[in-house]
Amino acid sequence: MTEAAIAAELQQVKQRLAALEDKAAVERLQYQYGYYIDNRMWDAMVELFCDDAPEIEIGQRGTYVGKVRIHRFLQEVLGGGRWGLLKDEIIHHIQMQPIVTVAEDGQSAKCRARAMVQGNSPPGSGKFLLAEGLYENAYVKEGGSWKIKRLYWVPTYYFQVEGFDGAVFDSGPPSKDFPPDRPSPPRNEALGRRFPPFHYAHPYAPGDFDDPASASRDQGY
Repeated sequence: MTEAAIAAELQQVKQRLAALEDKAAVERLQYQYGYYIDNRMWDAMVELFCDDAPEIEIGQRGTYVGKVRIHRFLQEVLGGGRWGLLKDEIIHHIQMQPIVTVAEDGQSAKCRARAMVQGNSPPGSGKFLLAEGLYENAYVKEGGSWKIKRLYWVPTYYFQVEGFDGAVFDSGPPSKDFPPDRPSPPRNEALGRRFPPFHYAHPYAPGDFDDPASASRDQGY
């Protein structure tokens, strides 16, 4: 193999590796979005969007453009004016089946994925929401980092299960016959359950997002 052929093959390997790294970064970004929306962490979510005219559309609520308007939509419209979770509140957005397509120049990407939604918001309503829908999202590389350009979720269905009492409980108490080597962490009483902290820092925003309880912080942005 000639030196030119080796150089060409090496360049192809570098390009394929870069594409794989970009794909993994976009998937990670989308998964992080899912965990933040689970806990109504609106400010953490907004910082995952790019600075240049990002967009969000969830359901049939229309499109909001710009980070300030996206944050207001999340807190006022989607969140009913509240950040974080109430005691015994459950909201899950399970991110599934991501298909990421990275542009040849490595500066933009798209992702089609699915979200399964579970929730009892507000807790105590006696109802439990089940929903599913498709994402068709766009991303851009901004300052060398991947950000959300357009978050677009179209629901396939929504329905509510009646008679849900909203009780949140642990799996069981420690065994008296075979005690553990150390106890479990204490409950977050404002949430009504334990909440494992994130092992990773927010990729772009400083701050502590390990306590999603509404009572733990000011409701401003």
